[in-house]
Amino acid sequence: MKTKKNHPGGRALLLFLTLLLLSAGFLNAEALVSPEWGYALDLPEAYVLAERNGTSRYHFSHNMYPVELQIALYPRTQFTKAVDALTFVTAQLESKSGTAVFEWRTREASLCMLKFATNAGWALSLELAGEKGWLVMACFTSAARATELEPLMISTLDSVFTDDGSYFETGPMSAFAWPKEKNIEAFYTGTGKKISVPFNSIDAEANQFIVDREFKLLTAYLDSPLVYDAWKRYYRMIYRDAWARLVQPAFIVQNTLPADSAAIAAKLLAWTQTFTYERNFEGSDFHNIPDAFMTQKADCDSRALLLVLLLNQMGIDAVLLVSPEYSHSVAAVDCEGPGARFTVGNKKYLIADTTAKVGIGLIDSEMADPAKWFAVTFAAFPKN
Repeated sequence: MKTKKNHPGGRALLLFLTLLLLSAGFLNAEALVSPEWGYALDLPEAYVLAERNGTSRYHFSHNMYPVELQIALYPRTQFTKAVDALTFVTAQLESKSGTAVFEWRTREASLCMLKFATNAGWALSLELAGEKGWLVMACFTSAARATELEPLMISTLDSVFTDDGSYFETGPMSAFAWPKEKNIEAFYTGTGKKISVPFNSIDAEANQFIVDREFKLLTAYLDSPLVYDAWKRYYRMIYRDAWARLVQPAFIVQNTLPADSAAIAAKLLAWTQTFTYERNFEGSDFHNIPDAFMTQKADCDSRALLLVLLLNQMGIDAVLLVSPEYSHSVAAVDCEGPGARFTVGNKKYLIADTTAKVGIGLIDSEMADPAKWFAVTFAAFPKN
């Protein structure tokens, strides 16, 4: 697999708003990063910074739902373990629930349910990279609405990053809920032969859980001016969870493909175009990424996101294009070749329609208006 020099850690000065400079207002569109502590957040839209104390205490309130997020940071020397930091915080909240300890990003993590006063929710403690300290996040609402608003609270805690590699790792809450099980065999057939690739038996179910959870959040923004930012985050969260699940399959598949970026994109595009078009109009109407690969059944946005993810893992810049007006999604690739292109940042990406059996660069003329598409970019190739 190709090594990418433009790693997400370099986004701090270009794309992220720093927590040190936050002022009260809506948080959306981009993640937030703390260069001092080395963590970042890709929070659901409509969180507002309600209060802060220096660079170690933050209180956010959600502007659409009665959900609160409190963040506390502690020096590495203050606690021995993540569970100690978590217990310290939950004691201040007078929450009596027990804690669970697990490993995330090869470091200790701890979580617990919160039950205090008339409120309920979840709290998470993580060890920051480079021995910078401990991060504790507590997300809660009224006990009467805790079940209803759990997807928002869990997604909030799953939005954290503690190092460069965590941009390509299942969030800590989901990782705890979906530990690895047994390996299973699937096949890549894009070369005309059945090439064996490994998946884990929980990959499809776990990624579908992310799909469904994030769709519940997305529907809340449909009549909001934040809908497009929420839509982009929806795909970012699915992509993030699916990345590690496809690392080995992508590596094996790449070894069967030509070295040229345009040729790789053409081969993978032709493969996704052989998928059976399948939609489920109930719920999220999105086929999770591992299952789309394994069953070769999916609709347009599932196929397009799968293609983008595989190309990104092979070192090729690609983005997802979504059109509410056309009810369609396509991939777009930074590679040579003639045809229709879509401008994102300072690049013009070649269109790759996974549902029409046409070559790369071709798209139905009735869907060719660039003004009716928006781009979703991902951590592997951040845009300036």
